[in-house]
Amino acid sequence: MKTIVVLVDLSDLTFKVVKQAHALAKAFHSEVIILHVLAKVPVVVDVGLVSPVVMQDPSPEVVHQQTEQLFEIRDSLIKFGVKASVAQLGDASVSGVLAETRRRNADLIILGSHHHSTIYHLLVGNVAADVLKGAHCPVLVVPSDEDVSGK
Repeated sequence: MKTIVVLVDLSDLTFKVVKQAHALAKAFHSEVIILHVLAKVPVVVDVGLVSPVVMQDPSPEVVHQQTEQLFEIRDSLIKFGVKASVAQLGDASVSGVLAETRRRNADLIILGSHHHSTIYHLLVGNVAADVLKGAHCPVLVVPSDEDVSGK
């Protein structure tokens, strides 16, 4: 296993996902590619009685902040002896992410799974499930520690 692609969203789950990548990269002497998608941001447009929500690209400040976070993650892996790099992707679609993992010759994809309700999955979708369905290589899904009772 030469290349591990780690999909991160910079949420609270990111540390747990990167920790798994670190352990596997050390065991198999793998390179880690930290892949982050620049997600569009919902913005409410005030046009009167009906105010639609439109999706916009993140501001340059947000992109800069996220880039800095990614470099910190990369540097922490390097500090502990793992060859690591960072990539940001503008195409937030699952097909775009999977194409990038293929392009980077991923031998393993690691991602986190947030526990959301069934309604959320119906409306928004489930990235982890979609990646599992379309991946060209094994996928390791790291669960969150959130309590799923009552959902």
